[in-house]
Amino acid sequence: MSRTTLVLVAAATFAGAALDGQELPKNAPHFVKSQKAPGVDVRFLDFKWDPEAFASLEKGGDHAVGRRSWALARLLLQEAPMKWEGRTIPVGPSLLIVNPAQGGQGATLELRRVDMRDIFTNLNVIAEPPPGETYQKVPAVFEKADTVADRLEVSLEGGTGDLHLTVHIGDRRATIVLKRS
Repeated sequence: MSRTTLVLVAAATFAGAALDGQELPKNAPHFVKSQKAPGVDVRFLDFKWDPEAFASLEKGGDHAVGRRSWALARLLLQEAPMKWEGRTIPVGPSLLIVNPAQGGQGATLELRRVDMRDIFTNLNVIAEPPPGETYQKVPAVFEKADTVADRLEVSLEGGTGDLHLTVHIGDRRATIVLKRS
């Protein structure tokens, strides 16, 4: 059984538990979501916004979940490599990760090649990314958003040209630009 199938089965299990009146974990995702653009597929789980955890992640702090990396989304380039801030992202799957602020340095965004079967093994929490080859890592620039996303949202804008991938959670939003080669 593929990991994607397991994620869908687990999501269905959570939905079934909710219908049975069982209490779901506070941050449990409700859905596996996807966004598509020509040659690009992004999948993510809609984790609940936790302001304290995100503040620790972004600026440093004591919240346990905010002191570790978060797997945000799986990015699949299907047709051709792309570039992010001058670095090539090859065809195939990669993982978009936000790493916590540490040692006076702010949070970072990273695209990493990983074994995708190891990503969403516990759907009760935002997955901790497994080790892998880093394709690119840059400072995370999260700006104040006009709206509040109660759950993680990832969007893709652009067609055959540059692609804008935006992560929106709570009142924070960050966008990375992927350039077609």
